[in-house]
Amino acid sequence: MSKLLIVKNLHASTESKELLHGIDLRVDKGETVVVVGQNGAGKSTLARALMGVSDYLYSGRICFGEKDILKEPCEERAKMGIFLSYQDPVAIPGLPVSEMLRSALEARGIKKRLRDFKLELSQNLEKLKLNPFAGERELNVDFSGGEKKKLEILQMLILRPKLVILDEIDSGLDIDAARLASSVIHEYQKETNCSLIIVTHNMRILSSLNVDRVYVLRDGEVSCVGDVGMLEDIRKHGFKNA
Repeated sequence: MSKLLIVKNLHASTESKELLHGIDLRVDKGETVVVVGQNGAGKSTLARALMGVSDYLYSGRICFGEKDILKEPCEERAKMGIFLSYQDPVAIPGLPVSEMLRSALEARGIKKRLRDFKLELSQNLEKLKLNPFAGERELNVDFSGGEKKKLEILQMLILRPKLVILDEIDSGLDIDAARLASSVIHEYQKETNCSLIIVTHNMRILSSLNVDRVYVLRDGEVSCVGDVGMLEDIRKHGFKNA
């Protein structure tokens, strides 16, 4: 497999505290990489660092394809094909879901006829078992926790990124919804050969996915790297031996 993302010696800090201490990570094209760890281990900080969210100060290297994107802003990384789902998606009153998605496509230089866009939106809403009128509602306003997470997956399906970073996408989803989300993500990966980085702690989202590599974070560092078998050990014994 050819490499899509190489992270070397990545540090992230606030003005008073370092949160990531030299993370190394690799994701090849078409791979599924899982990042696990106890609360406060640095999982979400890593996800936000890869997306370029500007809350922190960064050093090290993040190479996406052939380019070091460490200093690239979030919006440029999105245009390159990186997508991050958020743990707690923000609500934006007055902005319909469909309008947000069309604007995001246009920002990436993708223009679709309104009829084609509406058809694609409708098909994907049905795929996710969301209300067919959800696209006309205000973004995340009065949506349930599970609906918000499905809307994050909807964005992935419409924007078609090369690298998908899912941060606790299964929190807020019941068992059936998590299975559905896992299946939809798997089908998208088969169709596009995208790469996945999945940050999780309950692992239900992995039910339909083939995991290539597991990174365990502890106190802002990679404590170990393994294969899918490591997840079963963690399920049984927790993180004490990881």
